[in-house]
Amino acid sequence: MVNLTRWELVGRWFMSAWVLLALPTAVSILVSGHGPVQLSVLAGFAVWGVVWVWLWWRGVNRSLAGPYVGLIAVTALMSLFTLIAPTTDNSFLIFSFIAAGVCLPFRRAVWAYLVLASLQLGLALIRLTPLDITVNLLINSLLVGVLGIGARIFWQSYLQLIAAREQLANLAVTEERLRFARDLHDLLGQSLSVLVLKSELVSKQLPKDTDEATRQEVRDIASVARKSLNDVRDAVAGYRLPTLQAEISSARTALRAAGIGLLVEDDLGAVPAEQDGVLAWCLREAVTNVVKHSGAKRCEVKLSHGGGSANLEVADDGHGAASFNGGSGLAGMRERVQLVGGSMNVGSENGGGLRVRVSVPQPA
Repeated sequence: MVNLTRWELVGRWFMSAWVLLALPTAVSILVSGHGPVQLSVLAGFAVWGVVWVWLWWRGVNRSLAGPYVGLIAVTALMSLFTLIAPTTDNSFLIFSFIAAGVCLPFRRAVWAYLVLASLQLGLALIRLTPLDITVNLLINSLLVGVLGIGARIFWQSYLQLIAAREQLANLAVTEERLRFARDLHDLLGQSLSVLVLKSELVSKQLPKDTDEATRQEVRDIASVARKSLNDVRDAVAGYRLPTLQAEISSARTALRAAGIGLLVEDDLGAVPAEQDGVLAWCLREAVTNVVKHSGAKRCEVKLSHGGGSANLEVADDGHGAASFNGGSGLAGMRERVQLVGGSMNVGSENGGGLRVRVSVPQPA
C-alpha cells in the first residue's frame, strides 16, 4: 500500500510537470513585448497552468466530474492559444489528448479523441495551416494520446496486480485459519468430549457412601470439561467465519465454472468482523442462487459504503424469480441481516434478472 501511494504521487507530479512544456512559448511571448495583448496571453497561460495542475491533483480520482471539467477547461484554453499562436505549426491540443487518454476510460477516451481530432482539423482550417503540417500535428497528437491510454492501462493493471496479491494473502490466511480450526476441533475437541463422558460416567458409578465433597469434585471436573469443549467449539466457529475477500474469490471460481461472467466493484474497504461476516454469508447465498437458479450469463457484485452503512449488491441478467419472499436461503439472509440491524431488499428490474441489496450499519 505504501508503494501504491508513492507511485501515485510520482504519477501526479510527472503529469503536473507537463506544464513546463509551455514555458518556451510563454517566454517568447514575453520577449516580444509587454503590451496588453502579451500580458493577457500570459495571464491565460497562468490560468491554464492552474487548471492543468488542479486536474492531476484534485480532478483525477477525487470526483466523477473532475476529469471531464478539467478536460473541457484545458481544451477551451488550448484551442484559444492555438488560434492566437504566432506560427502555423503550433497546436496545444496535444495536452487535451494526453489528458483524455490518462483520465478517461478507454471507450470514452476514443470518443474524446474523435472530437479532439475534429477540433484540431477545424482549427487548422481556420488558420490556413498547410496540409502536411496539419497531418503531422494530428498524427503526433494521436500518438501521444495512445501513450496516455497505455499509461492508464498500465496503472490499472498495476492496481489489479496489487489487489490480486492482497487477495492471495487473505486467502492464505483464511486457509490457515480453517486448517487450524480443523486441527483444534479434531484433536482437542475429541479429547474434551471423551473427558466429559468419562467424568459423567465416573459420577454415576461412585459408591453410594461416597461423601458429597468428592461427588462435587467429580461434577466440577465434568462442568469444566464441558465448558472447555463449548469454548473450543466457539473458537472453531469463529475461525470458520467467512470473509468477504474469501467469498469473492469463491464466487469467482463458482461462476467461472458455471460459465457466468463476474464483475466486482469493491469500494468498501475494511469493515468490522461481524459486518464482514454477515455480508460474506449474504454474498455466498446470493451467488449460490445465481449459479443454481438464474440461468444468467453475467453477474455483478458491488461493495460500497454510505450513510453509515456497508452495502452489498448482487445482480444478474437471468430470468429472475417468481417470488421474492420464498426460499430458505433468502430467509436465512434476512435473519442474519436483521440480527445486526441491517436491511435487505430483493427485486427484479425491467422484468428480468435478480438484484439483491444488503445494508448493514457500521459502528461509529
